[in-house]
Amino acid sequence: MKSGDNFFIDIQAMRTVDRIRVIYFLIAVLFFFLTELGRKVYRPFIYRNSIDDYGIADSVGNSGGIIVQIFVALAILNAPGAKAFRIVGFMVAGYILYEILQPYLPRGVFDWKDIYGTLIGGVLSVILLLLIKKVFINKVFFSLNQ
Repeated sequence: MKSGDNFFIDIQAMRTVDRIRVIYFLIAVLFFFLTELGRKVYRPFIYRNSIDDYGIADSVGNSGGIIVQIFVALAILNAPGAKAFRIVGFMVAGYILYEILQPYLPRGVFDWKDIYGTLIGGVLSVILLLLIKKVFINKVFFSLNQ
């Protein structure tokens, strides 16, 4: 490991704006709007019409929210290679731990559907990450490294 780097962070990558970083940011924005659309349109429609969607409406916030959080973190940290996958794993584990601790928190309610939603969002994030790394050739726009 280079000086100033750790398990999640590569200082040189953090000081670089490149194509992959911009794509991470765009994915975060896209999934933010999709998640809010799910919360404000899809969920009320499902509840209002008593449709059994196998808990998708219940966990749309976790499924989409974890994708948004992962890609915001990836856009901020611009983590290369395996470090990006470590961030995904860490965030998914953190969300699941938070859900498990819900009964002990004020007004917290444990829900298995939220854990499933988090896992699904984490898997989708890994798939997106693999696709990005396979499809896009990275190009540095500018760097603050000396």
